[in-house]
Amino acid sequence: MNQSDDLTDREWDAVRALLPRCGPSGSDYRTIVNGILWQQRGGRRWHDLPTHYGPWHRCAERLRLWNTDGTWQRVLALLVTHRPLGDSRPLPRDSGHPENAGDPSADDWNTPWLA
Repeated sequence: MNQSDDLTDREWDAVRALLPRCGPSGSDYRTIVNGILWQQRGGRRWHDLPTHYGPWHRCAERLRLWNTDGTWQRVLALLVTHRPLGDSRPLPRDSGHPENAGDPSADDWNTPWLA
């Protein structure tokens, strides 16, 4: 994994506006978003998340919450505008997309236990 795949400052500024606020001593959402993107790029296992993204369960839980309230879908839609198709960094899968409904392999939250 290459850290250059993490959000750029420009991407982060745009994504940050979409995320719910978490008090002054809250988690570093940029690290969490980058951890989620790392996991979803190629369907990697949560347990293999590099330590610099923090505990895997924090990223996995945040993804579950953001999928539930629609935040993650808005983040992905925004990243599509910042990372054109010709970009060498593939976009993550949208595990909450309706066409994946009923397909357990499409549920990234369960990936570590299904793999």
